[in-house]
Amino acid sequence: MQRSILFLAVSFALTIFNSAAAEDSSAKDPATNDPAAMKKLQSPQWTVPGVDVPMRLIPAGTFTMGSPTDEISRKPDETQHKVTISKPFYIAEHETRQREYYPLMIRPDFDLEAWRYQRGPLHEGAAWTYRSLMNGRRISGGSAYPGIPRTDLNPMECVTWDKAMEYCKKITDAERAAGRLPEGYVYRLPTEAEWEYACRAGTTTAYSFEGDYSNVGVLSAYMCLSKDGAYKAFATSPTPDNRQPNAWGLYDMHGNVFEWCLDYYGPYPNGAATDPVGPASGTERVARGGGVSPFPPGAGSLDKLVHPHFRSAGRYRFPGRTAHQINLGFRIVLAPEVKVPMAAPASE
Repeated sequence: MQRSILFLAVSFALTIFNSAAAEDSSAKDPATNDPAAMKKLQSPQWTVPGVDVPMRLIPAGTFTMGSPTDEISRKPDETQHKVTISKPFYIAEHETRQREYYPLMIRPDFDLEAWRYQRGPLHEGAAWTYRSLMNGRRISGGSAYPGIPRTDLNPMECVTWDKAMEYCKKITDAERAAGRLPEGYVYRLPTEAEWEYACRAGTTTAYSFEGDYSNVGVLSAYMCLSKDGAYKAFATSPTPDNRQPNAWGLYDMHGNVFEWCLDYYGPYPNGAATDPVGPASGTERVARGGGVSPFPPGAGSLDKLVHPHFRSAGRYRFPGRTAHQINLGFRIVLAPEVKVPMAAPASE
């Protein structure tokens, strides 16, 4: 009897202790999606109200941007240099998807099913296919992949740099009016340095994961590839689908669609830099991450099509007014406001 009473007393004490420890732990670890904690840049996760975009808090830090000279498929514009990201920021877990873009950017009565100029309706990245159909060509009976269900979980593509920034501004305006922005912070596109820093998540290798980079199975665990190891021709994939995130919880930092960055494209600065934003002027904007291609897979696709652009350090660029690329989308950040170098107005 005494042993039973002693056992119950010990169990009760442990319950009280564990409960107190849990409460203390909760107090030290701000609740996910808590606006007050987010404004203090303490909440590890944040979901943007209205558009329901999940974001992750990325800590400030210093990393080596670019790639070593012996990295696979390295390009000359990837010169290594130290970069410091001086303030923490939030970045979307995934590329901006169609379900998040359409409600904010397109009037409610717009006929999405009839939209075939710059991209198709809610579909597996079929912009190139629809443009071909408009020109009288048919692909596999009129569809690149017949029978694939339409989904609005695919990334939004065929978006100009200006449209991507307009999307960010609309969210900023709404959140500023609601009083939910950290002081000095706005929603915008990531700088190229912020993008690579988030992509690497502390890694220094060609990709943000370990493994045999010639093994399609290894690569496909993290990126959108066809089964024979090339770009997934014609089609993006829903996010996150069955792919794995990097160590900081971010999906599709390698592949699916290229992602617009804030910067004009240009050579990297000489020496170390803090919060770089690229050159003050230019003709093309940086895009990162790699994207699907309208070309069928073939021999050597990994070396020719995947590795040059899908790697953490891989760089690409497009004119800011590009609005017809099946493989070009964007991902948003909640980060310190910076002066954005804008393009000059188009001449009439």
